[in-house]
Amino acid sequence: MKYLKTILFYQWLIGSLFLLLQVTGNATNYTVSTKADLQTRMNAAVPGDTVIVANGSYNFGQINITNNNGTPTSAWIVLKAQTFNGVVFTSGTYLQFAGKHILIMGFRFANGNSGSTDVIQFRNSSSVAASYCRLNNITIDSYNSDSTGSVAGTSPDIDNKWVSLFGTNNRVDHCTFINKANAGATVVVWYDNNNYPQQSTTTLHRIDSNYFKGRGYQGSNGGESMRIGTSTVSRSNGYNIIEYNLFEGCTQVEPEVISNKSNFNTYRYNSFRNCFGGMTMRHGRYCSIYGNFFIVDDVAATKSYGIRLIDKGHKVYNNYLEGLLGNKNSLTALRCPIIMYNGLASTNDTTDASKAAGYFPADSSMIAFNTIVNCSGGAGVVLGFTDGGANTFQPKGITIANNLIKMATGQTAYNDASNTLLTYTAEGNIYQAPNGLGLSSSTGFANSTLTFGTRANGILTAPSLVQDAAVNTANYSSLLGNIDVQGQVRTTIYDIGADEINGTGTVVAYPLDSNLVGAGKPQSILPVHLINFKVLLVNRTASFIWEVADEINFKQYNLEWSSDGMNFSLLTSIIAQGTNANTVSYNYQQANLTEGKYYYRLKMLDKDGSYNYSSVRMLTVGKTITVNVYPNPAQHFVTVDLNGRLSVETEIILFDATGNQVLKVKPSNNSVNIPLDKLAIGMYHLSIIGEGKTITNYPLMIAK
Repeated sequence: MKYLKTILFYQWLIGSLFLLLQVTGNATNYTVSTKADLQTRMNAAVPGDTVIVANGSYNFGQINITNNNGTPTSAWIVLKAQTFNGVVFTSGTYLQFAGKHILIMGFRFANGNSGSTDVIQFRNSSSVAASYCRLNNITIDSYNSDSTGSVAGTSPDIDNKWVSLFGTNNRVDHCTFINKANAGATVVVWYDNNNYPQQSTTTLHRIDSNYFKGRGYQGSNGGESMRIGTSTVSRSNGYNIIEYNLFEGCTQVEPEVISNKSNFNTYRYNSFRNCFGGMTMRHGRYCSIYGNFFIVDDVAATKSYGIRLIDKGHKVYNNYLEGLLGNKNSLTALRCPIIMYNGLASTNDTTDASKAAGYFPADSSMIAFNTIVNCSGGAGVVLGFTDGGANTFQPKGITIANNLIKMATGQTAYNDASNTLLTYTAEGNIYQAPNGLGLSSSTGFANSTLTFGTRANGILTAPSLVQDAAVNTANYSSLLGNIDVQGQVRTTIYDIGADEINGTGTVVAYPLDSNLVGAGKPQSILPVHLINFKVLLVNRTASFIWEVADEINFKQYNLEWSSDGMNFSLLTSIIAQGTNANTVSYNYQQANLTEGKYYYRLKMLDKDGSYNYSSVRMLTVGKTITVNVYPNPAQHFVTVDLNGRLSVETEIILFDATGNQVLKVKPSNNSVNIPLDKLAIGMYHLSIIGEGKTITNYPLMIAK
């Protein structure tokens, strides 16, 4: 841990110096101390210009900026404090801005009150949105509209947000948000079409490395620290990334510290410490929740929980949940480590806007390779929460696989007796609980004595019996990318639970503390931000495509390969193109692959010598036929490329989440386009049959 913190410090130091050079070198600097000068200079600034606010305390009221000079790839247009935290905005100051590639950094908003207006908005006063902009190293502290804040006699129920993201491709990072006591979520992502179920513009924001502490609103609703969308936009695709944030000591009545309300968002490597709540997928579908840490070591945090799933297609894996207390006295309470919801029958896949705020069943949920340790229940995992019997539409196709569950009180799992239509499959789970399993069938669950070892990298070491014990590892390699909760590479046969005991490579994630994230803290957990890494197989040629951002002071990429997923060799090295935070794409090809399995990863090297690994990707090259399936997720069609000699027995069969065959195709050539418009949204399995046997299976998600 000490070694890792040292690396992070030097990454922060070098990254900070480079960012300073990036935003000030070859630029015109303007120093201002009045609102009029600030707005005039920012409205006229061109890429490369920096507007510096002189240190001091200011009550500017509304700051409104509109700048149309930047582009997504131009140099930054910068608004910054003279020194970090040297400029304090107070009283009724709030900021609204529109434009592209605007970087705002270093300010502190403290002991103020913006009424019902949001403190910082990624749009101007005319509601023109900002895109490709960044909020960095900002502190907002005690900026409340309540009777205990700066304006006596006002109500804590006045709703305002501290940061509202509009537009697309924006970033909020390394900010500190503390002591918010009034209504309204702290950080909110907004969409541009509120006509349910129509889709809005995809937002593609990144919210990372922020510190949230002391959320204290005591009203029953509106106390989230983060909300990604609303119920009326819950059929919109977000593709937002929420990572490396720390939520600590949030004591709000609202049970949702994070509330997801849009599709295809990723929540990874966040830490929740002693919070009165947890992470809820309240609306929206197909989100990925992995590598997160939920830890309670304060007995006062009695309302703590982990992850709630509402609506379909969510994937929950590689999460570590320790000491949670939320449903200590009830099997059916909503505050348990992992909980999946039933839905109201009247709202299932409805297009009726009046039903949009209802509950949808957690169909096709994937709960895999999580560690639940020393939590009090109730139950560790709840299947089909009925909410007092009101929700009767039961989820189908749940998967519970290779989880490690040790309960301090209560039982392992719970499924209400009324859930006669709920379907799930279980395999490879190991548990220990005072009140036993709690399910009518023990298939897929093994009872054992679970003795955890000493704490390493912030988490308890799993018992040795989990090593190389996972069932059907190959079925989950694509899901996990061959990594564990700490970002280390797993062995050929995975360990059960979130942590691979003998995982290799650098630890890139562990429970965060306030020394690592927030304003003025290390600028990057990773040496570069890997947006995606794809490996495709066409005609026995592997094509590698990856996209990155924040390529600051970065050196090169080493593409490595392995035949066993453990011992990697260098395939090629590619020198980094970019020197800034813009998005950069790379590609490479490896031809003439022979039969077998191929594992690939990227080693990403900084100029300071630090490095990190991507998730591992795997290709299987068959003897007679190799297969490539794309796009995945698919919408209106999916293409299946069959590389090899077809036989009269070759078939493509699609099964739904319950195992029912929904489609069969006999290919007449090696590339087949399969229409999907008549099929429902959800998880499917595509099987390729040839020579009297199944050649391969592919998970396929349909998302329209």
